[in-house]
Amino acid sequence: MTTTTRLLWLLITVLASSLAGVAGGLLAHLSGENLPAAIVAGAVTFAGAEGLLLGVLGFAMASFRSGGRP
Repeated sequence: MTTTTRLLWLLITVLASSLAGVAGGLLAHLSGENLPAAIVAGAVTFAGAEGLLLGVLGFAMASFRSGGRP
């Protein structure tokens, strides 16, 4: 897998995590949290989603390198 392909997958994970973070922050604000708390909730959501997606991506890359064998 080339560096360009890896960077594209990384971009996809960052965009997906950003969307989750915005949604988490917006939901926190709509539920009555003040703005700083909603921003923190969005940041935590982003970090959690990015960690999860990078773990899945790492597993997929390792599986790809080993030829699909576990």
